[in-house]
Amino acid sequence: MLDKRTRRMLEIILKICGEDGSYKIIEISDLQKGMLPKYRVDSELLAQMIKFLAAADLIDIKYSDENVYCIAILPKGRIYEEQNQEKKHNKVITRGMAFFIIFGSFLAAIIGAAVAGVVLAWLG
Repeated sequence: MLDKRTRRMLEIILKICGEDGSYKIIEISDLQKGMLPKYRVDSELLAQMIKFLAAADLIDIKYSDENVYCIAILPKGRIYEEQNQEKKHNKVITRGMAFFIIFGSFLAAIIGAAVAGVVLAWLG
């Protein structure tokens, strides 16, 4: 399981590398620009995240220096990202949401019955 910063880094790398699975040369400044400012990613933290992704077999690093990385997304990295996207779309209804739906339906039924009673009294 990846934390939010590392997951965001994997998304950026996947976006840059594309679907072909080939190695791409990525500048460190491009990776830092893709990260949200709230994560406050410096070059040392970025290097740690890249090493973690490589150790987890999500990416492969062919070459790196102080300015660029040569990276490819491995199949495990693509599968992880696809599963992550699928989880975002398949949310389960929580207890709070179920309570809100039931209570809202009950309240709407009561209001509808009251409005119908007022309309029938006014017409009749």
